[in-house]
Amino acid sequence: MNTLLSVLAAMASLAAASPILAAAPALLPRDSTQNGCTNTSFGRPESFAWSITGFDYHASYTFTTPAHQNSWGYVSFNLSNPALAPAVAVCSASSNQLSDFFYGTMVYRCALPDGTAIVGGGRGGQATFDFSRPSGVLNINQTWSCHDQDPQYPITLWAYGNATLSLECEDTTWTNPNWTMGQIYSSRTVQCAPVTLPVKPHTMTAVA
Repeated sequence: MNTLLSVLAAMASLAAASPILAAAPALLPRDSTQNGCTNTSFGRPESFAWSITGFDYHASYTFTTPAHQNSWGYVSFNLSNPALAPAVAVCSASSNQLSDFFYGTMVYRCALPDGTAIVGGGRGGQATFDFSRPSGVLNINQTWSCHDQDPQYPITLWAYGNATLSLECEDTTWTNPNWTMGQIYSSRTVQCAPVTLPVKPHTMTAVA
């Protein structure tokens, strides 16, 4: 078991330091439904990646007077780990921290829907994220375990990665020209187009 862990750790370190290699045509899809959790996690670590689907950022700024506002920002996306297919973690957060709402200082938990079947011997999938609207940086952390090759000694994995998102957003402001007390003075909405992209871990560790 110690030998296996040494090999896996060496492969993960090599993947982090080496350029991406060309895919061999005979390789199976990188998915635990065909390859199992362990082989998907470590068979080709240089190609392992999460899938971020439908990343959505939007915000609303509502002023009831020129000096009083009720403003919120929202983030949501789906997180898929090929070692935990076909389960999908649902990640979302809201914030009223003005004025960009998300600054990478708060960590949010993703939810793995109850009853989601994981094929290939994987379990867990607890994930967290943080996001900075000013920089566009999205950080992902996830922990999972593989029980397919040795159920008595499952391998627990932890991975961290990030990506910088370039969001294309529409920013619309409306001001009430005939405002009186009790009415909405102004409103502003920011709506960004959804983004889908792969995110490769920068660090992967394994313990049995």
